[in-house]
Amino acid sequence: MIDTRGSLVNHRRLRAVTFAGAALALALVSAGCTSTDQPSPIVIVQTPTPVATEAPATPTPETTLSASFTPWPSLAPTPTAGPTAVHTAAPTPVPSSGPTSPAAFCTGGAANWPELLKAAKTLKFAVYCASLGKGWSLTTASWAAPAGGGTFSAKYKGPSGASIELAEGSFCLTPTVCSPPGSSTAASFGGLSGHLFNTAVLEYSIYVNPGTKTAYKILGHHMSQATLVGIAAALKVIPKI
Repeated sequence: MIDTRGSLVNHRRLRAVTFAGAALALALVSAGCTSTDQPSPIVIVQTPTPVATEAPATPTPETTLSASFTPWPSLAPTPTAGPTAVHTAAPTPVPSSGPTSPAAFCTGGAANWPELLKAAKTLKFAVYCASLGKGWSLTTASWAAPAGGGTFSAKYKGPSGASIELAEGSFCLTPTVCSPPGSSTAASFGGLSGHLFNTAVLEYSIYVNPGTKTAYKILGHHMSQATLVGIAAALKVIPKI
């Protein structure tokens, strides 16, 4: 059997607690409304985050070239010592290697040129010398100027046993013996007209004006006729200075 009285008592107690809580809540609300203190307003200040911005570029003024300008005053140059004069000795003249004598074309060397010039100047007739090539040399030479006439002679030695002899002036005054007999042909003695003789094997001679005081002779040994003719034609007159 259920005790309805106890249940009823409990129900009444629950309701009384509920009503009491509700009354307390209402009292709290009423008290809040009637209070003279106003609530302080809440202000929220938000600081904005700074945004990096580029400063506007300052425009650079354009440079305008000017047609003229004012130069800065020049500094006076610092005086410097001038170049020191250097005295040098005058160069010594170098003697020329060319001919230094009018007789330089004569084979025989510079030591014989003065004597050849002296003979040519002293003798009354034209004196000829030989102008020979490589391998030839003057072996002997002599001259004389007596009252009755003068003479000049010279001998040259060449390659392979060849040689020539010159005789000029009054070396022979007997016409019949002054030139070899036999036939002859025309030949030149330094520009003078003469006669060519073949006197022996490989021996030839040329004579001009034989038997006179202005006679000329050239003898060639151990050479051909053509060689002697060429040497005789190349004979030259030594100048009279």
